[in-house]
Amino acid sequence: MKMSKSRGKKVSHLRFYIVLIFAILLVCFLVYWLIAAAADITSDFTKNMNTIYLREMTDLTQANFKSGLSMRYSGLKSVAESVTGEDTESMESLERFAHDAEQNNDFEFMAFVDENGFYYSADGKRPAASKLSFLAQLLDGEDKLISYNETFLENNMIVLGTQIKPIEFEDTKLIAMIAGFTADSIGQHLFLRSEDGQTNASIVTKDGSFIVYNTFFSDLPRGSNVLSKFREYATFDEGFSVEDIESDFASGKSDMVVFKADDVHMCMYYAPIEGTEWYMLMEVPYKVVDEMTEDLSSSLNRNAIAMMATVMLLILVIFCIYLINLRAHSKQLELAREAAEQASIAKSEFLSRMSHEIRTPMNGIIGMTEIARQNKDDPEKVDDSLKKVALSSKHLMLLINDVLDMSKIESGKIQLKNELFDLGLFLENIENIYSVQAKDKGISFEITLSGNVDKFIGGDSLRLNQILTNLLSNAFKFTPSGGSITLNVSEIKHENDTVLLGFSVKDTGMGIKKENLDKIFEAFEQENAEITHKYGGTGLGLSIVKRFSELMGGGVIVSSEYGKGSEFVVQLPFFVTENSDMLDMKKDKSESGDTGYEKTYDFSGKHVLLAEDNETNREIAVELLGLATGAAIDEAEDGEKAVELFKKSEIGYYDLILMDIQMPRMNGFEATKQIRAMERPDAATVPIFAMTANAFAEDEEKSKEAGMNAHLSKPLETSAVLAAMNEVFDRG
Repeated sequence: MKMSKSRGKKVSHLRFYIVLIFAILLVCFLVYWLIAAAADITSDFTKNMNTIYLREMTDLTQANFKSGLSMRYSGLKSVAESVTGEDTESMESLERFAHDAEQNNDFEFMAFVDENGFYYSADGKRPAASKLSFLAQLLDGEDKLISYNETFLENNMIVLGTQIKPIEFEDTKLIAMIAGFTADSIGQHLFLRSEDGQTNASIVTKDGSFIVYNTFFSDLPRGSNVLSKFREYATFDEGFSVEDIESDFASGKSDMVVFKADDVHMCMYYAPIEGTEWYMLMEVPYKVVDEMTEDLSSSLNRNAIAMMATVMLLILVIFCIYLINLRAHSKQLELAREAAEQASIAKSEFLSRMSHEIRTPMNGIIGMTEIARQNKDDPEKVDDSLKKVALSSKHLMLLINDVLDMSKIESGKIQLKNELFDLGLFLENIENIYSVQAKDKGISFEITLSGNVDKFIGGDSLRLNQILTNLLSNAFKFTPSGGSITLNVSEIKHENDTVLLGFSVKDTGMGIKKENLDKIFEAFEQENAEITHKYGGTGLGLSIVKRFSELMGGGVIVSSEYGKGSEFVVQLPFFVTENSDMLDMKKDKSESGDTGYEKTYDFSGKHVLLAEDNETNREIAVELLGLATGAAIDEAEDGEKAVELFKKSEIGYYDLILMDIQMPRMNGFEATKQIRAMERPDAATVPIFAMTANAFAEDEEKSKEAGMNAHLSKPLETSAVLAAMNEVFDRG
């Protein structure tokens, strides 16, 4: 029996060891498999990230290159539009005009083209047929032409062409203008080589011939064709070949290759340049891209990139409107040329400022979000990071709002309100905001009243607030610690039911030089480059002050002593009344505490239909507009679902519809139209608010045309949305 038990124990131990060994082998196999799989995934991920990085670099460089070409073409177009009969009354005057145009627009060559294919430049008349590849297109009336001409004036030149209004000259007609500049010069001006010398961008034709020669191959014997360079000097990693590149060039495809040349491991991304027959090549050492992959994969925030692209697009649109208006009022050639030069400088400085101003809060948002993620177990650190994210977001919104205000002003879409408000409470709110800032900066801040100023006045309190906050923000920006700032409100004239008030913002800051006093109120302008670099800002604040003051029927004047301080005085008319209804309104506002500032709301029993395709935005709306107020919110992921929910609901069930615009299957405009067209009593009366990132004045017009009652711009200000909802619910 003992022998049997002993044998049984040995068998049991043997089985245990067999299972243990099998388990160890299985674990080793799984670990090996996971490591191999991870290596494959990492390899694929690294290749994908390398391609993404180089594609982004190529897109940015292409945008810069095309922007440079566009500016060159705009210069040619401006010259073409400025030609007068005096400029072409003789060959001598024509040559002089062409010479001056070359000098003033940084072209190496400029000429008129006649209907017979001859060109007339500062050097006289020449046949163009053998040297100008797009001559036939130009003679056929095509516009905005571009070519790379290797023999034009014995230089490697990029040539642009545009049509002009036909001009009689000698025994022929001048019908077009052309201008040229060397490919090397545009390569230098467009920064196609990075400062560290590791990233190079070149431009080639589809057969591989270099147009802009700025490549890693520059360190090897010089040649004229990149495909020849590859065949002679490069060895490709597995999966890449020069034949693939040649085939992609011919078919207009983009891709990345990895190769070695002169013992250097390189990555190159190539892509066609839209609107041309050329390719852009972006080269970078493989190790540089490899080192950046981890950082790129963790920090790339596509939503932030999309938002900045949108603001710059807004900025560019606004600036183009400004530039067009400026040129439209130019009456003489010399004045037009000077205005164009000044506009170009202003554009460059403004875009540079805006790039810095936008990147600063965006860096704060992205950086503090990452810090919060890394400190999930530290509530205080997370709370502090979120507060800083909120501050940076508000800063970014102020920049966007400045741009949007200028857009509305330029398009004439500003609508002023004429409502009664409590001036004392208004000033108290301003004092609460800026007294904290004054204390932190060590500045004396005071608000004073001179004379018998009415407590209740009628006008646009929102625009008045924008005027004063812009002036006060400027004062705080330029006043050092130990200085003082005073906001004084005084009655200038009282006549019948109208009172003219003066708002004086006086500081002991750095002051403004006399020669710059007129300049500071211009859009996109600041006093000088030193101010821009030291203090930042968009250069829109004082322009907004001036425009709003004038729209409200008043104006602004400035007096300043450089080094001692400045005083801005805004004079604005307001209405006052002793009407009993108005007096009741004053009393109601005073007793109820309805001051127009932040408050809590109770929307219990109210039903809201929210149409929003973005899940995060729906979550925010439900949390801030529903759970915080008691309102019941039904969610729809697109316009089609919103129409379906409204159609199935009982008549009068929904008190409000919040409608996004850009949604799949059915957008907000179409959904609104379908709801309004339904044959039920509440279809025409239910309030519908547009809730969208489209914030221009024309976007608001589209919302109204579709049948919407209001237009709320994203990112949403919760207090403003709640106030708008409360107003609708009160009316209901």
